[in-house]
Amino acid sequence: MKVIFLDIDGVLNCKSTPNPRGFPYIVDPGLLARYLHLAASTDAKTVLLSTWRHDPAGQWSARYYGVPFFDVIPDMPQNSRRDEIRAWLKGHPEVRRYAVIDDEDDELDDLPVFQPSSKTGLTAEIAKAAAAYLNGETEECLRRNWFVRSCQNLMSRFRRKES
Repeated sequence: MKVIFLDIDGVLNCKSTPNPRGFPYIVDPGLLARYLHLAASTDAKTVLLSTWRHDPAGQWSARYYGVPFFDVIPDMPQNSRRDEIRAWLKGHPEVRRYAVIDDEDDELDDLPVFQPSSKTGLTAEIAKAAAAYLNGETEECLRRNWFVRSCQNLMSRFRRKES
C-alpha cells in the first residue's frame, strides 16, 4: 500500500484561496483537483496529518470538500509530526511507500517530504515530483531550503513546549 500523509492548510489552500466569509476550514478546488490527480495516479491512500484532524468540524469539512482520507495520524502533543507519522507507520506494516506533503517542517528531515509554500499550495511541480517518488521512479524529495526548514523546526518545538 502507498500512503500520502497530507496537511491541508498551505497545501490544499493558500494565500490566494478565496474565503470571503473567513471560514476556518476551506479548500481550494484547483489545489484539491491537483491532489486528487496525484492520489489517483499513484494509487495512494490519504492519511490526514493536518491540524484539521483534531476537530470534528475540521474532519467534517475535509470530507465535505472531498479530501479522500481514510485515517489520521495519532495526536501526540509533546511529540513532533515525524514521531506521529512513525507511530502510525508502526501500526501499518503493509505500507511499502509513502510521502509527506506539508508546508511546515516538524522534524521531518529524514522522511520523504514534498513541501509547498503556503503562498502557493500544492504546485504542479511538487505533485509531479511526489508522483514520481510514490511510483518508485526516483528517490528525490522536494523540500524548502535548509534555513526555512530550520526556522520551522524551531517554531514547532516552541509550540510543543507551550501546549
